[in-house]
Amino acid sequence: MMDTDILELLDDIGRASVARLNPAVTIPGETAQARREKVLRTIRGTILPRRLEFTAANGDCLAIEVNSSRVTDVFRVQSGIAPDFETEPREDLAIKLAQLVTDIASAPAPLELISLQPDSALEADDVGITFSEIEAACEKIELPAEPVISIVPVDAEPEDNVPVAEGENTDTLAQRFYDGAERFTQGRILATGADGTEINAAEDCAENGAMRPNSDLLARFVRDLAGWNDDSSAAMDHPQLIVMRPSGGKGAGLAILNNGENFAMAVHEARKLGAVVNLWTNLKGPGG
Repeated sequence: MMDTDILELLDDIGRASVARLNPAVTIPGETAQARREKVLRTIRGTILPRRLEFTAANGDCLAIEVNSSRVTDVFRVQSGIAPDFETEPREDLAIKLAQLVTDIASAPAPLELISLQPDSALEADDVGITFSEIEAACEKIELPAEPVISIVPVDAEPEDNVPVAEGENTDTLAQRFYDGAERFTQGRILATGADGTEINAAEDCAENGAMRPNSDLLARFVRDLAGWNDDSSAAMDHPQLIVMRPSGGKGAGLAILNNGENFAMAVHEARKLGAVVNLWTNLKGPGG
Protein backbone atom coordinates (compact mmCIF):
# COMPACT_ATOMS: atom_id res chain seq x y z
CA MET A 1 0.00 0.00 0.00
CA MET A 2 1.36 3.42 -0.99
CA ASP A 3 1.72 6.28 1.47
CA THR A 4 -1.04 8.17 -0.31
CA ASP A 5 -3.36 5.18 0.09
CA ILE A 6 -2.67 5.10 3.82
CA LEU A 7 -3.40 8.82 4.11
CA GLU A 8 -6.65 8.41 2.20
CA LEU A 9 -7.62 5.47 4.42
CA LEU A 10 -6.94 7.50 7.56
CA ASP A 11 -8.90 10.40 6.10
CA ASP A 12 -11.87 8.11 5.45
CA ILE A 13 -11.70 6.78 9.00
CA GLY A 14 -11.60 10.31 10.36
CA ARG A 15 -14.61 11.37 8.32
CA ALA A 16 -16.61 8.30 9.38
CA SER A 17 -15.79 8.62 13.07
CA VAL A 18 -18.46 10.04 15.35
CA ALA A 19 -17.67 11.30 18.82
CA ARG A 20 -19.63 9.72 21.66
CA LEU A 21 -21.60 12.21 23.71
CA ASN A 22 -21.90 9.70 26.53
CA PRO A 23 -18.85 7.83 27.88
CA ALA A 24 -21.04 4.87 28.82
CA VAL A 25 -21.23 1.79 26.61
CA THR A 26 -24.04 -0.75 26.76
CA ILE A 27 -23.23 -4.26 27.94
CA PRO A 28 -25.10 -6.53 25.49
CA GLY A 29 -27.24 -9.39 26.74
CA GLU A 30 -30.95 -10.08 26.87
CA THR A 31 -30.66 -12.39 29.89
CA ALA A 32 -28.95 -12.12 33.26
CA GLN A 33 -26.76 -15.08 32.30
CA ALA A 34 -25.54 -13.32 29.16
CA ARG A 35 -24.91 -10.06 31.00
CA ARG A 36 -22.98 -11.83 33.76
CA GLU A 37 -20.74 -13.46 31.17
CA LYS A 38 -20.12 -10.06 29.58
CA VAL A 39 -19.24 -8.49 32.94
CA LEU A 40 -16.79 -11.32 33.62
CA ARG A 41 -15.33 -10.95 30.15
CA THR A 42 -14.88 -7.22 30.76
CA ILE A 43 -12.96 -7.95 33.96
CA ARG A 44 -10.84 -10.52 32.15
CA GLY A 45 -10.05 -8.10 29.33
CA THR A 46 -9.00 -5.23 31.61
CA ILE A 47 -5.20 -5.29 31.78
CA LEU A 48 -4.28 -1.73 32.73
CA PRO A 49 -5.55 -0.27 36.02
CA ARG A 50 -9.14 0.93 35.53
CA ARG A 51 -12.17 1.80 37.59
CA LEU A 52 -15.17 0.03 36.04
CA GLU A 53 -18.67 1.25 36.86
CA PHE A 54 -21.59 -0.97 35.85
CA THR A 55 -24.98 0.75 36.11
CA ALA A 56 -28.37 -0.93 35.58
CA ALA A 57 -31.55 0.69 34.28
CA ASN A 58 -32.93 1.07 37.82
CA GLY A 59 -29.84 2.96 39.01
CA ASP A 60 -28.11 0.06 40.77
CA CYS A 61 -24.35 0.44 40.41
CA LEU A 62 -21.29 -1.74 40.94
CA ALA A 63 -17.98 0.16 40.87
CA ILE A 64 -14.80 -1.91 41.04
CA GLU A 65 -11.09 -1.39 40.51
CA VAL A 66 -9.53 -3.86 38.08
CA ASN A 67 -5.92 -4.47 37.09
CA SER A 68 -4.41 -7.38 35.14
CA SER A 69 -7.78 -9.21 35.11
CA ARG A 70 -7.96 -8.95 38.91
CA VAL A 71 -10.45 -7.06 41.06
CA THR A 72 -8.39 -5.10 43.57
CA ASP A 73 -11.09 -3.00 45.26
CA VAL A 74 -14.82 -2.31 45.41
CA PHE A 75 -16.00 1.30 45.64
CA ARG A 76 -19.77 1.00 45.34
CA VAL A 77 -22.30 -1.80 45.68
CA GLN A 78 -26.05 -2.08 45.11
CA SER A 79 -26.77 -2.55 48.81
CA GLY A 80 -24.99 -3.45 52.01
CA ILE A 81 -21.30 -3.02 52.77
CA ALA A 82 -18.52 -3.43 50.22
CA PRO A 83 -16.07 -6.31 50.80
CA ASP A 84 -12.95 -5.47 52.80
CA PHE A 85 -9.90 -6.59 50.83
CA GLU A 86 -7.55 -6.03 53.77
CA THR A 87 -9.27 -8.19 56.38
CA GLU A 88 -11.47 -10.77 54.65
CA PRO A 89 -10.17 -14.20 53.52
CA ARG A 90 -9.51 -14.65 49.82
CA GLU A 91 -12.20 -17.31 49.37
CA ASP A 92 -14.82 -15.10 51.01
CA LEU A 93 -13.85 -12.19 48.78
CA ALA A 94 -14.23 -14.32 45.65
CA ILE A 95 -17.71 -15.44 46.75
CA LYS A 96 -18.80 -11.89 47.58
CA LEU A 97 -17.46 -10.52 44.29
CA ALA A 98 -19.26 -13.28 42.39
CA GLN A 99 -22.50 -12.36 44.16
CA LEU A 100 -22.00 -8.67 43.33
CA VAL A 101 -21.41 -9.52 39.67
CA THR A 102 -24.50 -11.74 39.65
CA ASP A 103 -26.63 -9.07 41.32
CA ILE A 104 -25.71 -6.34 38.84
CA ALA A 105 -26.22 -8.73 35.91
CA SER A 106 -29.66 -9.65 37.28
CA ALA A 107 -30.71 -6.00 37.63
CA PRO A 108 -32.99 -4.52 34.94
CA ALA A 109 -31.39 -4.06 31.52
CA PRO A 110 -29.84 -2.22 29.81
CA LEU A 111 -26.57 -2.48 31.72
CA GLU A 112 -24.09 0.31 31.02
CA LEU A 113 -20.34 0.46 31.62
CA ILE A 114 -18.08 3.44 32.21
CA SER A 115 -14.31 2.85 32.32
CA LEU A 116 -12.32 5.46 34.26
CA GLN A 117 -8.79 5.93 35.48
CA PRO A 118 -8.22 4.87 39.11
CA ASP A 119 -8.33 7.62 41.71
CA SER A 120 -4.88 6.65 42.97
CA ALA A 121 -1.94 4.47 41.98
CA LEU A 122 -2.12 0.81 42.95
CA GLU A 123 -0.04 -0.43 45.85
CA ALA A 124 2.50 -3.16 45.22
CA ASP A 125 0.58 -5.62 47.41
CA ASP A 126 -2.77 -5.05 45.66
CA VAL A 127 -2.83 -8.52 44.10
CA GLY A 128 -6.62 -8.66 44.06
CA ILE A 129 -8.95 -11.55 43.26
CA THR A 130 -8.39 -13.13 39.87
CA PHE A 131 -10.97 -13.42 37.13
CA SER A 132 -10.76 -17.22 37.36
CA GLU A 133 -11.60 -17.19 41.08
CA ILE A 134 -14.63 -14.96 40.52
CA GLU A 135 -15.79 -17.01 37.53
CA ALA A 136 -15.54 -20.24 39.52
CA ALA A 137 -17.58 -18.71 42.35
CA CYS A 138 -20.19 -17.44 39.87
CA GLU A 139 -20.75 -20.97 38.59
CA LYS A 140 -22.00 -21.94 42.05
CA ILE A 141 -24.54 -19.09 42.18
CA GLU A 142 -27.86 -19.83 40.50
CA LEU A 143 -29.35 -16.95 38.58
CA PRO A 144 -33.01 -16.08 39.20
CA ALA A 145 -35.47 -17.63 36.77
CA GLU A 146 -36.46 -15.33 33.92
CA PRO A 147 -39.90 -15.38 32.31
CA VAL A 148 -40.35 -16.92 28.89
CA ILE A 149 -42.67 -14.85 26.69
CA SER A 150 -44.70 -16.46 23.95
CA ILE A 151 -47.74 -15.72 21.82
CA VAL A 152 -50.33 -18.47 22.12
CA PRO A 153 -51.88 -19.55 18.80
CA VAL A 154 -55.65 -19.61 18.59
CA ASP A 155 -55.73 -23.25 17.50
CA ALA A 156 -54.14 -24.60 20.69
CA GLU A 157 -55.98 -27.56 22.17
CA PRO A 158 -58.36 -26.65 25.01
CA GLU A 159 -58.09 -28.39 28.37
CA ASP A 160 -61.09 -27.03 30.15
CA ASN A 161 -64.34 -25.67 28.74
CA VAL A 162 -65.18 -22.11 29.72
CA PRO A 163 -68.58 -20.99 28.40
CA VAL A 164 -68.67 -17.57 26.78
CA ALA A 165 -71.79 -15.75 25.72
CA GLU A 166 -72.15 -15.44 21.96
CA GLY A 167 -72.70 -12.24 20.06
CA GLU A 168 -70.83 -9.96 22.43
CA ASN A 169 -68.78 -7.10 20.98
CA THR A 170 -65.02 -7.63 20.79
CA ASP A 171 -64.56 -4.19 22.36
CA THR A 172 -65.32 -5.88 25.70
CA LEU A 173 -62.91 -8.76 25.12
CA ALA A 174 -60.55 -7.68 27.89
CA GLN A 175 -63.51 -7.44 30.28
CA ARG A 176 -64.73 -10.90 29.29
CA PHE A 177 -61.24 -12.36 29.71
CA TYR A 178 -61.06 -10.75 33.15
CA ASP A 179 -64.43 -12.25 34.10
CA GLY A 180 -63.70 -15.67 32.62
CA ALA A 181 -60.32 -15.98 34.36
CA GLU A 182 -61.97 -15.96 37.78
CA ARG A 183 -62.21 -19.76 37.90
CA PHE A 184 -58.47 -20.44 37.58
CA THR A 185 -56.60 -17.25 38.49
CA GLN A 186 -54.74 -16.27 41.65
CA GLY A 187 -55.14 -12.57 40.91
CA ARG A 188 -56.67 -10.39 38.17
CA ILE A 189 -56.42 -6.81 36.97
CA LEU A 190 -58.36 -4.95 34.28
CA ALA A 191 -56.84 -1.62 33.23
CA THR A 192 -56.84 0.92 30.43
CA GLY A 193 -54.18 0.63 27.77
CA ALA A 194 -53.70 4.39 27.55
CA ASP A 195 -52.26 5.05 31.00
CA GLY A 196 -52.72 1.88 33.05
CA THR A 197 -55.61 3.25 35.09
CA GLU A 198 -57.11 0.36 37.03
CA ILE A 199 -60.69 -0.51 36.12
CA ASN A 200 -61.07 -3.52 38.36
CA ALA A 201 -58.98 -5.96 40.41
CA ALA A 202 -59.72 -9.17 42.27
CA GLU A 203 -58.22 -11.97 44.37
CA ASP A 204 -54.58 -11.38 45.37
CA CYS A 205 -54.33 -8.37 43.03
CA ALA A 206 -57.12 -6.54 44.84
CA GLU A 207 -56.51 -3.82 47.40
CA ASN A 208 -54.09 -5.06 50.10
CA GLY A 209 -53.58 -8.31 48.17
CA ALA A 210 -50.24 -10.13 48.16
CA MET A 211 -49.81 -9.61 44.39
CA ARG A 212 -51.14 -6.07 44.26
CA PRO A 213 -49.01 -4.00 41.81
CA ASN A 214 -48.47 -0.31 42.47
CA SER A 215 -49.41 2.43 40.03
CA ASP A 216 -45.79 2.99 38.94
CA LEU A 217 -45.42 -0.66 37.97
CA LEU A 218 -48.63 -0.54 35.95
CA ALA A 219 -47.49 2.66 34.24
CA ARG A 220 -44.17 1.05 33.27
CA PHE A 221 -46.03 -1.98 31.98
CA VAL A 222 -48.25 0.24 29.84
CA ARG A 223 -45.16 1.82 28.29
CA ASP A 224 -43.74 -1.63 27.54
CA LEU A 225 -47.09 -2.72 26.11
CA ALA A 226 -47.19 0.36 23.87
CA GLY A 227 -43.73 -0.56 22.58
CA TRP A 228 -44.91 -4.11 21.98
CA ASN A 229 -47.92 -2.81 20.04
CA ASP A 230 -45.65 -0.72 17.82
CA ASP A 231 -43.23 -3.60 17.22
CA SER A 232 -45.93 -6.18 16.47
CA SER A 233 -48.42 -4.02 14.56
CA ALA A 234 -47.09 -5.10 11.16
CA ALA A 235 -47.16 -8.80 12.04
CA MET A 236 -50.40 -9.25 13.99
CA ASP A 237 -53.64 -7.51 14.85
CA HIS A 238 -55.54 -7.18 18.09
CA PRO A 239 -56.69 -8.88 20.19
CA GLN A 240 -53.54 -10.63 21.40
CA LEU A 241 -52.84 -13.07 24.20
CA ILE A 242 -49.38 -12.68 25.73
CA VAL A 243 -48.25 -15.47 28.03
CA MET A 244 -45.28 -15.27 30.39
CA ARG A 245 -44.22 -18.64 31.75
CA PRO A 246 -41.71 -19.19 34.57
CA SER A 247 -38.44 -20.77 33.51
CA GLY A 248 -38.62 -24.49 34.20
CA GLY A 249 -42.41 -24.53 34.12
CA LYS A 250 -42.89 -24.18 37.89
CA GLY A 251 -44.33 -21.24 39.78
CA ALA A 252 -46.77 -18.55 38.72
CA GLY A 253 -47.48 -17.56 35.13
CA LEU A 254 -48.94 -14.35 33.76
CA ALA A 255 -51.50 -14.11 30.96
CA ILE A 256 -52.30 -10.74 29.38
CA LEU A 257 -55.13 -10.13 26.95
CA ASN A 258 -54.44 -6.97 24.98
CA ASN A 259 -57.29 -5.72 22.80
CA GLY A 260 -55.54 -2.49 21.84
CA GLU A 261 -57.58 -0.30 24.18
CA ASN A 262 -57.74 -2.11 27.51
CA PHE A 263 -55.85 -5.08 28.88
CA ALA A 264 -56.60 -7.80 31.40
CA MET A 265 -53.87 -9.56 33.37
CA ALA A 266 -54.32 -12.86 35.16
CA VAL A 267 -51.77 -14.45 37.50
CA HIS A 268 -52.18 -18.22 37.51
CA GLU A 269 -50.37 -21.44 38.38
CA ALA A 270 -48.15 -22.55 35.50
CA ARG A 271 -50.07 -25.82 35.21
CA LYS A 272 -53.28 -23.86 34.48
CA LEU A 273 -51.98 -22.63 31.12
CA GLY A 274 -54.42 -24.95 29.36
CA ALA A 275 -57.36 -23.19 31.00
CA VAL A 276 -55.94 -19.84 29.87
CA VAL A 277 -55.63 -21.05 26.28
CA ASN A 278 -59.12 -22.52 26.36
CA LEU A 279 -60.62 -19.25 27.59
CA TRP A 280 -58.77 -17.39 24.84
CA THR A 281 -60.00 -19.87 22.22
CA ASN A 282 -63.60 -19.51 23.33
CA LEU A 283 -63.39 -15.73 23.38
CA LYS A 284 -61.94 -15.62 19.88
CA GLY A 285 -64.56 -18.02 18.56
CA PRO A 286 -64.24 -20.44 15.63
CA GLY A 287 -63.59 -17.65 13.14
CA GLY A 288 -60.93 -15.87 15.25
